[in-house]
Amino acid sequence: PDISRMLSKESVCRWLFFGPNTDEATRSYFLPLIEEMRTAFRAGRMPDHHVFTVRLEDTGDFVGQCALFPVDFSPGSFLIGYQLDDACWKRGYGTRACTFLVYFAFTVLEGYRLNGDTVAGNTASRRVMESCGFVLEGIQRQYWHAGSEYHDRLIFGLLKSDLAPERLPGLGETFTAEHSAEV
Repeated sequence: PDISRMLSKESVCRWLFFGPNTDEATRSYFLPLIEEMRTAFRAGRMPDHHVFTVRLEDTGDFVGQCALFPVDFSPGSFLIGYQLDDACWKRGYGTRACTFLVYFAFTVLEGYRLNGDTVAGNTASRRVMESCGFVLEGIQRQYWHAGSEYHDRLIFGLLKSDLAPERLPGLGETFTAEHSAEV
């Protein structure tokens, strides 16, 4: 219910290429991903897609979500994504979520490259990626249609080799994990 509620908000979806979503649309997208993850874990293997909720450690309150998706034909390369509920903006949670994705992709999944993108006007998302070490690699002009206009897409990348090896283990020290099937 938390993800569905968040993605039904126009403010949250302002810079996304989708939404605001109905509860049904959000569930139809996320439930197959969650089921794929559940099936993989039951079979003792790592799933292809990784979707996480972001919650406050002390209260369990919902903050947002983050995800890693494999890049086709490029093993070890992942696309990152994150959305935060608007009540949680400007508190550093986006940077923490992105830091978690960097740690998980490079340490747990043994990836070598992360890819991220954002609409040119979404300066908060750009700052999140840059603060996590991502480098602007390109601009696709008028790539996304959001609202009633076209927006440039900023493309970011981070290589595992961009990070000092001693930095990676420390990235994961503040995160806890639990399995959930909520949307």
